[in-house]
This record gives sequence, structure tokens and C-alpha cells, in this order.
Amino acid sequence: MKSYEPGILHSLDGRMSPDIQAAFHIFAAHWRKVSAAWQYPGHTHPMFEINIVLQGRQQMIVGGRPFMQESGDILFIRPGVQHSSLGAEPGSELTYYCLHFDIDDLTLRRALMTMDVVCLSGDTVELRAIRSALDHFISSTILSEASDAQLNRLITLNASLQLFTALSGWVLAETAAVSKGALPGVSDNTIALANAIEGLLQESVFTAADTGSRGGGIEGIAAQLGYSPNHCNRAFQQIYGMSPRQYLSDLIIRHAKLLLLDNSLTVEMIAHRLGYRDVSHFSKQFKRWTGLPPMGYRRLTEEPAES
Repeated sequence: MKSYEPGILHSLDGRMSPDIQAAFHIFAAHWRKVSAAWQYPGHTHPMFEINIVLQGRQQMIVGGRPFMQESGDILFIRPGVQHSSLGAEPGSELTYYCLHFDIDDLTLRRALMTMDVVCLSGDTVELRAIRSALDHFISSTILSEASDAQLNRLITLNASLQLFTALSGWVLAETAAVSKGALPGVSDNTIALANAIEGLLQESVFTAADTGSRGGGIEGIAAQLGYSPNHCNRAFQQIYGMSPRQYLSDLIIRHAKLLLLDNSLTVEMIAHRLGYRDVSHFSKQFKRWTGLPPMGYRRLTEEPAES
């Protein structure tokens, strides 16, 4: 007799939403007031950057293009784009807020990589949402020394989720307006290859418990797809702005954190599910990624004991 999952028998219609697991990282967020002599030299980094002027005007160079940032203007800088600040206007002070962020969801990451917009100005719903999230960040940063650390962290987390939502809304609005989702000059074959690599990386993590390992990494995936590892690395980096190795590490750590929330699973069981044959190797890598051993992370997520 054919068996049915609960809720399926006698159902007339139905739809499933995609499962979502995403990590949103905020780096080096800071508020700063500077004199007319302050400047910041040209540099690049692997994160996205958002920079907003709160008072005064800032002269910025982004990707070789000059921008005069007025108060309230937001600069959005993609990973790998060189940028520098020539500082405030002569004789003037400048106050700005800057944060760097990363997102491991490749759909949103790829969409953000296609946004060839640097200066965000105007009065749209999407930009107001981004500014509102930044206002919460700024408030929590300014008040951080005088407020309760845990409360301030919750406020910052709330601001992070608001920014995540606002950026998604901005991407949706811009994508709908231009009806495109590809980087300029990128072929469909490159996009298809990057997508195939991403799928196989996910498969290697979520089937590791069945296979006993995660396979041969990008080298094994490249051989499976019939390309060189260097070609696969370039294609993935071009589309998603991160290396396959970095994405694989993010997948493993995200999945490890979720499994550690289940107290019925030992660290040894979790290591096996993630394809590690040596639990000590897993523990060392987890600590290198998070600063905590697996059991230390688990204890942080447990409910506090009653006093």
C-alpha cells in the first residue's frame, strides 16, 4: 500500500516555498568625525561597503570615478573595487558612518554584484528603508559604550536584519526595473558553470554523512564538470565575488551551528555528518572559524540556568 506524508492525503493543491539559510556578517562598522586634514588611501577588500555622510561633504574616488558625497548620500561599494577618500572640503569637518558586510546567500550576493550603482540618493521607498536601517546602526554605535552589552547586540542584530531586508527590496526594485540579472560582459556559460559549482558544493555538504566525506573539493568538482580548477575558481569568483573554498567553509560552519543547536547530537556525530573523519580536525576548524570550540558554542546557545 502506498504511504502518504501527513497533510498530503486529500490535499487538493499546494505550493512549497524554498528553504532559506543565510548568514549576514557585519564588519568594522564605525561612526567617525574627522578634521579637514583627514584622508583615507586607496584600498580594496573582499566585503561590500556602505558609507554615508552625516555632516559635511566627502570627496570619494570609487573605481576611478570621483564622487562628491553630500550629507545623506549613501555610497555602495562592491567587493574588489578600489576606493579612497580625499576627505572633507578644505577647511571643513566631516562626520560619516561606514560598515562592511558580507552575505553568504548566493542569490542575493550575485544580485548585489550586478548592481553597478555607487551613489544612492533620492527619495524612494527602498532607499528610505536602507537609511532607516543605517540610522539604527548609527544609534547603537554611538550609544554602545553607555548601554548594556547584550541589549546593544540585540539592537545591532535588529538593524542587521533590517538592512538585509532593505537591500533585498532594493535589489528586487532595481532588477524589476532593468529586467536583467547578469554582470556586464559575463557569458551565459560562465553563469551556468558557477551555478553548477554552487549546486555541487551544497550537495557535497548535505550528503557528506551518506558518503563519509565531502569528495575532492573544487578539484573533484572541476573534474566532474570537465574544467580545470583554475577556470572553475575564476568563474565562481566572477559571478559571486567569493571563492568556492570560502563558500564551502561558510556552508560547513552554518550547517555546523545549526546541528549544534540539537543537544541530542554529539560533536562526534556532527563531525561525521559534515564529512569529517577526525573529530579533532572538525573541532580545530570550528574554533578557527568562530573563536569557540563546538561545545563552547553550544553552551552559548543554551538557555541560561534559573537563579
